[in-house]
Parts: sequence; structure tokens; C-alpha cells
Amino acid sequence: MGKKFKILALPRERDVHKEPLPRIGGLAMAASFVLVAFLVFRFINPDLSFGATRLSDFDTHFWGIILGASLISLTMFLDDLRNLRPTVKLIIQILVALVVIASGIGIDKIANPFGPEINLNSVYIQVATISGITYHFSLFSDLLTLIWIVGMMNVLNFIDGVDGLASGQSAIAALTIFLLSLSASVNQPATAMISIILAGAALGFLVWNFPPAKIFMGDSGSMFLGFMLGVLPLISGGKMATAFLVLGFPIVDGLVVAIGRLIRRQNLTTPDKTHLHHRFLAAGFSPRQAILSMYLIAAAFGWVALRSTTMNKMIAACILVVLLLVLIWVLKIVKDRKAVADVSR
Repeated sequence: MGKKFKILALPRERDVHKEPLPRIGGLAMAASFVLVAFLVFRFINPDLSFGATRLSDFDTHFWGIILGASLISLTMFLDDLRNLRPTVKLIIQILVALVVIASGIGIDKIANPFGPEINLNSVYIQVATISGITYHFSLFSDLLTLIWIVGMMNVLNFIDGVDGLASGQSAIAALTIFLLSLSASVNQPATAMISIILAGAALGFLVWNFPPAKIFMGDSGSMFLGFMLGVLPLISGGKMATAFLVLGFPIVDGLVVAIGRLIRRQNLTTPDKTHLHHRFLAAGFSPRQAILSMYLIAAAFGWVALRSTTMNKMIAACILVVLLLVLIWVLKIVKDRKAVADVSR
């Protein structure tokens, strides 16, 4: 379909591919996820529930996930076709995050390794009263949830710059949350099911996206994966530390790139070659070597996340930041030496 209707990604200076490739893989991932989720939760195992209020055979959390995933994938497909302005994309992301918040999903508390949990539902702002029901906006909880989900969508969009990276790291993250949700301390089979369905969609796409790619996911795919990886930790007991460890490299990489653009007085949305995967390629790694290295790092930190307490996760997160900065420095040295060697030849 991508070739027939000429929905193609044309090679740009910062791209790895050299010929036009279809960029509608995101729709395939989102459609397969939504279809399988409906079949499983409605017919195969209708007893699965996230513990929220039931609404027409599903609970509100399920509706929030499905509606949010569908909306972000379909609207970002318009971006793949027409290149929407960054402000328009941001507004769409905020609206999708609000759909999730309206379904009851949010960050209600934050684990505190030094004392009791921090309650984020201490300040409410009345929004409206409809049919005698008063709706509130939880200032700290809903605002943090909004920032988290929008941030995760952009993080996954950032790393979708080399074949197989976004889909592979998403699969690793989803599998980690799947295992976490099955653990005795969490015990959330509904979250485990949603996670393994997402992992299946990402791995099914990875077969065709692994270098050399035959199809791209486009913004409709990267935003969909980012949305899901933003929501999954919230419905698995707010395991944001786990999500940060598994996706720590792209999260910190995105922050480093953003800070670098601010220092250079560039627009934050201006594409460049300062992302971690670009640094691997510039240092002489092949696309496969680059993404396999980042897979290994993500899997290692996912293993740490599964086997660590909150305090150990915080320590591991700090190590992660230091490790990334050291890795960037090492890759820069290798790149510079490679450039000198090339000139001397």
C-alpha cells in the first residue's frame, strides 16, 4: 500500500537508507495491537480487568489505552503525509494524554526510598459539573502524567533514526513490564497481557524493520510506541523507575540532544546527527552493530529493574546517566581518531 499510494520516506542527508521506502508500518503495529487487545479482552479472557469502572464490557482504563493508541496513530499518520507543524503535533499529543487522564490512569504517588510514598493527589482544581457530577483536575498527579506521556511519545520519536532501534527497544521495554506485571509483588495479569500484545506488535514489525529495513514506522508508529510505553508503567503501579531504566538511554540521550540544541541556540525540533545512534554510526559501527549494542544495554538495565528495590533502581539510574555521558565521550574520541586516520590516508 505504501508503494502503491507513494507514501514513502525519501532519503535525507541525516538518514541511513539510500532509496525511498514505505513509511506506514506504524498503522500496521497500532491496528494489530488494537485488534488483538479487543479479541483477548472481549472473547478470549473477558475476566481480565485493570480494576477501573466498567463501561460497555471493558473498564475505563482499557478504553483510555485503546482510544489513545488509535488517536495518536491516526493523527500522526497525517503528519507522515503532510508534515504537520510542531505546535499542532504537540497539541495532538496533549489531547491524547488528556484522554488517558480522563480514563482514570495517572501517577497518584511516587515511591520514596527514604520514607513514606509521596501523594500527588493533594491539590484538586474543579473543572466542571455535569449532570450533578463534579470533575476535578489533580494539579500534581495529572500534570505529571501529562508531561510523562507527552515526553515518552517524543523520546521514541527521537530514537527512530536508525532501522530497528525504536521497535526493538520498545519490545524489550514491553517484555520487561510484562515480566514485572506477572511478579508476585505486582500481580497484574491485565497489564501483563497488554504488554505482551504490544511486544508482539513491535517484534512483528521488527522482522521487516531490522537493517536493512523494508518498511518504516513513521511518526504514526514511533508516537504510538511512545504513548504505550508511557502508559504501561502507570497501569503497572506507577513503575516509572523501571521504565526509566529500560528506556534510560533514549530518555537521557533526548535530554542531552535538547540541551545541546539550546546551547547552540537551535530550534528543539531541528533534526541533526547528535543522537546516540548517530554517534555510534559516526564512530564506525554498522547500523546492525549500533542497534544490537543499544539492545544489549537496554536488556541489561531491564534485568536490573526487575531485580532491584526502589533504592537500587535510583542508584542504577544515576549509573545510567554517567554511563551514557562516558559513552558519548568515548564515541567522540573514536570518531575524531577515525577522521584523522581517514585524512592521513
